[in-house]
Formats: sequence, structure tokens, C-alpha cells
Amino acid sequence: MIASSRPIPREPKDADGHVAGSDRPTAAPPFDIHVLAGGSREASDDADAPESDRPTVVPPFDPEAFAQDSEIRQRVSLPLAEETTIDKARRLLQGGDAEQALFLVERLLEQIPLDTDARTLANECRAALEREYLAVIGSAATVFIVDVTPNELKTMALDHVSGFLLTLTDGVTNVETLLDLCGLPQLVALRHLRDLVRQGIIVDEGRA
Repeated sequence: MIASSRPIPREPKDADGHVAGSDRPTAAPPFDIHVLAGGSREASDDADAPESDRPTVVPPFDPEAFAQDSEIRQRVSLPLAEETTIDKARRLLQGGDAEQALFLVERLLEQIPLDTDARTLANECRAALEREYLAVIGSAATVFIVDVTPNELKTMALDHVSGFLLTLTDGVTNVETLLDLCGLPQLVALRHLRDLVRQGIIVDEGRA
């Protein structure tokens, strides 16, 4: 047989001298069961990591939603923070300021005359004021006399209610009778009598 003169084609070799696609060893990628299961090593590592080491995902900020939520919270919290007139009056009464407490309750009753809580509290305020006034006056049986001269009275800036009560203070009439004669609301008359006692204008006839 005559040998063929055609040159035998040489297969291309790479830089390492290996024939391309023939005897180069195939490098298998590392096997990862998490990848096979559809997950990722990074996801698994994050899941197994301590809570403090996990990356914090910041949600997107929505200014409109934030403003709406803030407004709702404010509407809910404001009524809880406000003090009602009844609560304020009760607090004043417990603190010893029955006059101011009664003032607030009476203003409330002008707007809501049938408010039973306000009426009950008003009666409590009146009872407390009566005890307070009588503690200064003495008692309903006390008889007063005027302890200043007419000229001294002229120098005193007395209101018309106090002046009227002085005309009934004769050294004979007791407080209970005086309250009946003057025709004034009892607390009004007692308050003015208390003020007259505090100023030293009238004194208990039995102690004079």
C-alpha cells in the first residue's frame, strides 16, 4: 500500500499542551445541597446566624402613611389626656379648694342642668364650704357684735352684702336667725360673715 501524502490534521492544543476537548480533566463544581434544594448558602447562613448578626432590612418609607398614622394616634390619645370638668372639680375639692370646685361645677350645670354627677359633686362642694365657713364663724348659734366704730367702717371698702349683714348684727341675733332674715343664699351669707370675722369687724359676743 502506498502511504497517503496528505498531511494528518493535528488537533489544537491549549497553553498547557493538552488537546482541547479530549484528555483535559474535567473539574466538577463543588456540591452544595442547599443550592440543589433551591436555596443558597448565604440564605442558610443568614438563617442560622444569631438574631443580632442578621442584616437589618429597612422597609421603604411612605411619608403619607406616616402622617396618617400619626394623626390617628393623636386623635386617639388626646381625649385620654384631657381632664374633664368633673374630674378637675373633684381634684380641687380633694385638694381643699371647694370654692373653685363649686364654681366649675355650677358653670357645667348651666350647660347641662340634668347632669347627675355634677349635681352630686355640687352638693359635696356646698357641704364642704359650709363646714369651712362655720369653722371660722363658730356655729349657727354664734351671736356677733360689731367691733369697730362707725368712722372706722367708713374707711373700709365693704361690699353691699357685707354692709347689709352688718345692719343685722345687733348682739342678739344668732347666725342661724341672721341667715333666715337676710334672704341671701346660705353660702353667700356665710362667706361674707367669714370675711367679716377674718377682718376683725365682727366678733363673737360671748368672747368680746
